[in-house]
Amino acid sequence: MSAASDRRTLLQKTLQQPTNPAIHEQLARVLLAQRDLTALAALQSVLDERFGDHPFTHLIAGHAAKARGDADAAAQRYRRALALQPASGEAQYNLVDLEVDLQSAERKRIAELAESPAGDTLPAADRINIHFAHARLLERAGEAEPAFAHYRLANDLAKATLDERGIRHDAASAERQLQADLKNWRAGLFENPLPPPGIDLTPVFVTGLPRSGTTLVEQILASHPQVCAGGELTLGPGVQQAFRQQLGIGPADPLPSPTDTALREALARAREQYLNGLFEHGLDARWVVDKLPANARISGFLRLLFPDAPIIHCRRAPQALAWSLYAANFAAHEAWYHDLNDMAGVFQRHDRLIAHWRTLLPPPFIELTYETLVRAPDVQIPRLLADCGIPFDAATLQPELLDRPVFTASHAQVRRPIHSAAIARWRPQAKHLVQFASVDDAEEAQPSSLNAER
Repeated sequence: MSAASDRRTLLQKTLQQPTNPAIHEQLARVLLAQRDLTALAALQSVLDERFGDHPFTHLIAGHAAKARGDADAAAQRYRRALALQPASGEAQYNLVDLEVDLQSAERKRIAELAESPAGDTLPAADRINIHFAHARLLERAGEAEPAFAHYRLANDLAKATLDERGIRHDAASAERQLQADLKNWRAGLFENPLPPPGIDLTPVFVTGLPRSGTTLVEQILASHPQVCAGGELTLGPGVQQAFRQQLGIGPADPLPSPTDTALREALARAREQYLNGLFEHGLDARWVVDKLPANARISGFLRLLFPDAPIIHCRRAPQALAWSLYAANFAAHEAWYHDLNDMAGVFQRHDRLIAHWRTLLPPPFIELTYETLVRAPDVQIPRLLADCGIPFDAATLQPELLDRPVFTASHAQVRRPIHSAAIARWRPQAKHLVQFASVDDAEEAQPSSLNAER
């Protein structure tokens, strides 16, 4: 069942069962997952009126306020949820994640739930959230080893929970797909590009591993008056899947010759499908940012669709990236996020793929290093815009002023002036990150922002 049909079905059920809190909660969470804050705001008034004594009413309101950047309103709602359900891990974690000042009683309650046997009787989802919350507080207090212990408990439990649902990291399958990509994507595929689409709209693809700075780059670009942000669209992977199905080829199969008529017709249809998807999302500007880490794998396909579109690959020092991922509590996640050894393998395969794109893809293929960006934004941002073919605008130097919802784990960071405080966050945990390359500064490995030379 699609998200749209889920939404319609749940809406119908709320009309049929106006006093059923579970149905209303499901609808609210679907709207939140679809990032439809307008529809959610309309539903919220119903939730407050009918289900004000239910914790989920205040959790949903807190999540919406958090996405809007209203930390005070979010904190008020999370505290209301905790008054109704003191052991709610979801409320505990999100309150900590807001980075607001906590009362000593609130910190004590989180510690008690994380460290006492009573906490072990809670549902797994609550325990995961509580261990992440306690770990975050310990890390902020400078207690590195206790923090790591609770991060490990949270991640081990999250990985086990995913395993119970059949969600596991398959390194062998990922390696086979990488080998197929390295073999099948070759320079000749780009020698006969499609003509321009004939509209004054250019996608800007922002890729990179999660927590590599993609949300910050999107925020910077979206601060420009001629740019709009699409968020984590799934258009690219969906269009590519339909494209391969149309040609009758699997994900590991090579494409036909670039002069093949069927290939060019399928590419033209895929591009039209992608652009229609942008319009359906209300995204219509001179430049539209499509920020999705998964687009890194399909960068070759995206270049075939849009020969002139900037593809920005965000990079970050491996230890910093690994710790940022391991210490993050994602609402939707993959199993490798929770295992440092699996993570190291993912990083290595990702680097091999990007090295392939670096030598293969026609420009503009732009690499941007997080550390260099945050240390010298006044230098790097104008360079990034120039590489993308976007005229400079001073608003991009203050991306924290942009008023837009942010749903990623970087929701708090992008609402502050650009800073370099996170660069060294990993260092107290260095002994736990030996699986990763001993590179202190990612910019030592590659230039910070460039059109990659072929």
